[in-house]
Amino acid sequence: MRIAVISDVHSVADTFRSALEDARRTGFDQMVILGDLFTYGVDPVECADLAIEAVERDDALLIAGNHDKLYLDLEGSCSAYYDRLPEWIMESAQWTWSQLGEKWPRRLETIQEWAWDGLLLAHANPFGFGNWTYLSSPELLAEAARVLRERGFRAGIFGHLHREATYSDDLGTLVHIVDSTGQPRRKGFQRTSWTLVEVSEAQIEIESRSIPFDRERLREQIRMVPNLSQETKTKLCGFYL
Repeated sequence: MRIAVISDVHSVADTFRSALEDARRTGFDQMVILGDLFTYGVDPVECADLAIEAVERDDALLIAGNHDKLYLDLEGSCSAYYDRLPEWIMESAQWTWSQLGEKWPRRLETIQEWAWDGLLLAHANPFGFGNWTYLSSPELLAEAARVLRERGFRAGIFGHLHREATYSDDLGTLVHIVDSTGQPRRKGFQRTSWTLVEVSEAQIEIESRSIPFDRERLREQIRMVPNLSQETKTKLCGFYL
């Protein structure tokens, strides 16, 4: 089984499109969009259209992340998560919601997680949907491996952290975090990518495939957005320095 994993797009259409095109050229049996289609970037409508096309053309599965659940909640008049956001993220979310209209969530069905042959895919971690803990330390990676094994899995693929990481415990339980497709956060080494996961009875092979991105173009797109404060624009541009 060859699984194409695209994660943390965050409304950046250029890299999302490049990831989809490269995945199609490479070939896969199942495509999984691992959550966080929106917020931060300035192409939410185009990203929604690309996701809809991936679902219809590629039978892609869309796993909800925290920045998808945010808009699902808003659609249902629930703002508990939104109300806890920092003001600048709240402003980005408000702008995104105003652009999306009925494209989200009514035209895109999400799932909470997906499993195949001992492999679990979820947005953030194996701790359950709605737990957005970042697997950002050796202790948390070890806990994720323990929970995976407890749940009957031999490996887990997650996003959310925006920085690639791999961990395997003494019993061989694998935890892999994929890079972001739209908003890299690794200090000193920024790249956007998608990930090819090949699952067999004997092993799980993981290949991170880099895709080009134009930092200055992304910053300029953000600067040109009306109705966002300068403080928010500065924060958003800061991801692409």
